[in-house]
Amino acid sequence: MTHANEQPPGMAAAVRSAARREWRRIAGSPYLLLMLVVFPLASGALMAGLFGTGAVRDVPVVAVDLDGSALSRDFVRMVDASAGVRVSASAPDMDAAEEQVLRGQAYGIVLVPEHFAREVARGAAPAITAFYNAQFLVPASQIKTAVSAAAATLSARVEYARRAGQEPGPAAAAHVEPVVLDAHALFNEPLSYITYLVTPLLPTLLQIFIVIAIVQAYGSEARDGTARDWFAAAGGRPWAAVAGKAVPYLLHFTALAFLMLGVIYGPLGVPFRGSFAVVAWATAVFVLAYVAMGFAFIAVVGDLRAGGSLAAFYCAPAFAFAGVTFPAEGMPLAGQVWGSLLPVTHYLRILVQQAMRAAPAAVSWHSFLAIAAFAVLPWPIVMWRAAHLARRVSGEADR
Repeated sequence: MTHANEQPPGMAAAVRSAARREWRRIAGSPYLLLMLVVFPLASGALMAGLFGTGAVRDVPVVAVDLDGSALSRDFVRMVDASAGVRVSASAPDMDAAEEQVLRGQAYGIVLVPEHFAREVARGAAPAITAFYNAQFLVPASQIKTAVSAAAATLSARVEYARRAGQEPGPAAAAHVEPVVLDAHALFNEPLSYITYLVTPLLPTLLQIFIVIAIVQAYGSEARDGTARDWFAAAGGRPWAAVAGKAVPYLLHFTALAFLMLGVIYGPLGVPFRGSFAVVAWATAVFVLAYVAMGFAFIAVVGDLRAGGSLAAFYCAPAFAFAGVTFPAEGMPLAGQVWGSLLPVTHYLRILVQQAMRAAPAAVSWHSFLAIAAFAVLPWPIVMWRAAHLARRVSGEADR
């Protein structure tokens, strides 16, 4: 703290002094370096690597061909030729196939019944059965889609061959498929998991590192007994002390957030169609919001361990409530409310609206205001706690 006969520095100088001190603390703290540099970059690289192919391919299934005819073998080859599924093995019966699924060697079974070709030739409708593990929704969807498509293709081929000897080719084709579906994917045409999962996962991971780093940076001052030096560096001004501590993290995580966007819409190939200005401002305010929330968590509880627990409770499950993998409209009211209390929910909504859909900027106005509210509202309680801590350490110094 400043002595009575010393002139306290101006606010700008006090903030710079506190910020320089914080940079030194970051450089000397392996924990903070991990939270600021190593873990964010490593987790981002891990997510990009996991979903780098863009789509799920070659989900293994076991084929049980009890017919052994040319037609049944043709069907199994059609399933294997689909992009999402690979016939990894053939089993002589269901018991052997089930054993492979239970061991985790395959996600499903395709069963072709006995007398399959004979029943088809007679004009009957023999059933091909697919079993898939619905615990894993993506592989299950891949198997169901691949087997359904193969069955539809084979059925159309058989029906066309049956009618081709009686009707001209176009008429036979029209009878086989009287209604044609013309489907178009919107906004994620290649059905890429990079667009679907990596784009929202990276900001969700980033918000965890921001909050945990801030809680550690603020809470460790009281834990380690260094709060007096902190306020002294800021000329005894709580506002300058808090601002000086926040500035390094704001600068670092904002740069990291823009690096994240550059990777998503650059090397990862996710298309960007909307307003970069809106996304840029939303990104900066998104980082500020989580810096403010980190300060607020430690300010509310006043203890590093409890603040870390509160931050983990708030940030860790955020992805589940952000409305990415499960639409917010389908959640119970409590889930919708909880999702609305997360800045990342509103930020991801802006990314979808602007980067993917090219929506007008006015569409994102409400989400932007929500993030801005999180960036502003926590500061009164943060400053109350900082002023309380400043008075306490000043009293201890006077004694």
